[in-house]
Parts: sequence; structure tokens; C-alpha cells
Amino acid sequence: MSTALEEAPVAEAPHEEFWDRYNKRFEFPISTLAAALIHLGVAALLVVILVHLMNGSPRNGPVPILIVPDLGLDDDGEGRPDDGGVRDPRVEKAGDPWTASMNLLPNPEELRRVEADIRRYIEDETGTVPISSANAAQYRELDETLRRKLLPPGAKNGSGTGPGRGDGDKKPGPGGNATDNSRARSLRWVLRFTTTDGRDYLDQLAAMGAAILVPLPPDNKDALLFPDLKDLKQRRLASNEDLKRLAGQVRFSDARPDSVAAVCGVLGVDAKPRTFWAFFPRAIEDELAKKEIGYRNRRPEKIEETVFHIRFREGQVLIQVVDQTPKK
Repeated sequence: MSTALEEAPVAEAPHEEFWDRYNKRFEFPISTLAAALIHLGVAALLVVILVHLMNGSPRNGPVPILIVPDLGLDDDGEGRPDDGGVRDPRVEKAGDPWTASMNLLPNPEELRRVEADIRRYIEDETGTVPISSANAAQYRELDETLRRKLLPPGAKNGSGTGPGRGDGDKKPGPGGNATDNSRARSLRWVLRFTTTDGRDYLDQLAAMGAAILVPLPPDNKDALLFPDLKDLKQRRLASNEDLKRLAGQVRFSDARPDSVAAVCGVLGVDAKPRTFWAFFPRAIEDELAKKEIGYRNRRPEKIEETVFHIRFREGQVLIQVVDQTPKK
């Protein structure tokens, strides 16, 4: 009889299925459901943000200004109209805004006389302030009294290298030559718009916060002021106080007959004026000034004329410098 103890076979523990081992407290369905809910929440949040961005800013807020490179191309890379790129359909309909205004310039002798008058008004005996020929031609359309009110004399030009004082807006001009203030900018800046009709033209100017002044024929001594283009019922004959305030703002004028007739038709002006003037707020002037300097990195006193193209796309103002003439 054997004395060795025979070991009894050890019973193996019953084999657990995968789902029994890792799902005793329903961990798997709970974690799966939680992950799905988190992903759905993130997706919903992204959709809300996207919809908000697509709706844009509130309509009553300021119009955003889109900065585009000043490299001769527009923001779509198609090129400017008539410069070898895709032609703007609004140019096809409304006429070429790049050259139409040049046909309105007076003869050289008359132009020199107008420029001399402007320099006399602003007390620029040394000829320091550049005057664009296109802008001089616009001032020719004004009665002398109205012209003087919109071009009041500023501080005397200095000859030193320190900062000088500008006109009534009290903005310093580099080197004392008074070239970096609203009045001087208005004389060298040329603004060109691309529009389809009078309503579109006014909508663009309204989006930029402009006020419009319409000199009334036959003598153009009086002018009708539209201070808020979003409410054309607000109109009045411009007072001396109005003109004094407008004299401190940068301005633009259009004397093309078709454009003037279209805009004044929407304004309800039946007097058949020869021109209208738009005056812009400081925010627009500052943006134009930034674009002017950024175009070729020239200081204002080194610039004879800067030409801007202003157009709108999807409610945004696009400002682009298309040409600049350095001062000789």
C-alpha cells in the first residue's frame, strides 16, 4: 500500500467571457454613450459658431474694412479691370471708372489758374501742398465763396524738420509742411468707385458713413446737405457751421454727368447740379492714410498724388491703392 499522498486535481476556475470581465458594471455602454454625447456636443458647438460667423456682424455696427495687398492684384487674384485680368462686370455696365473722369479736366491754362486760387485760399505761397489735377478740376465747379469755405487757410507752413501743425483738425504734419492733414490729403487723394447705378453708389457711400453736399445751380453758392445717407429725408441747406465742420473732413467729388444725374435722382434733387461732394469720417480717412503709406512706404510729404480704388464685396469695403505719383 502506497504511503505517498496523491494530490487531488485542482479544479480550474470557470473561464470568464470578455464581456463578463470588462462589463460587470456596464462600463462599456456607459463610456460609449458618454463619448458619443461629447462628440455630438462639440459638433453642435462648431455648427453654432459657424452659423454666427456666416451671419456676420450686426447690421447696425460699423462696416468692416478688408485690407488687400497693394500689389496690382485684387483679393481674388484676378487682376484689376483693364489691366490684363478678368474684367469687372460692373465696369462693363457702368463705364470705365479709371479713365472717365480724366475727360473732365480743363485745359492746362485754366487748371493752373484754379490751382493758384486754391493755394491762395489755403495760404500755401511756397507750393508745398500737392494738388491733384483731378481734384483741382472738381473745385472749379464751385462758386468762389463756397470754395473758400471748404478750403479755409491753415497754420503757416514751417521750414524746420520738427513736427508742424496742420489745418483745423490739429493733426501734426511731418517736417512742418502740412501735408498730413485732412485738407492736404483731400487735395492729393483721388478716389474711384465701381458702381452700377445711383442707388448702388449711394449705398456704398452710406456704408462708409459719408455725408453728401450738392451745390445747387445756377450759381452754386448754396448747397444741399444730406448728413445721413441712410435717412434721405434728413436734408437741409448747408449752414456756415455745417461747412466749417465739413472743411475738416477728407472729401471726394464726382462731376461725371451720368453719375451726378443718377445719384441726385435717388436723392430727389431736381435742380440738375453739375457735381456732388462726399465727406468721410475719420475712420475712413485713417484707413486711406494707412494704405497710402503702405503702398510704397513713402512719407506723405514725398507724395504728389495717390489714387484709390474703392469697391464693395459681400458688405465689406475694399480699399486698394492702384497708383501713386512721387513728388518731384
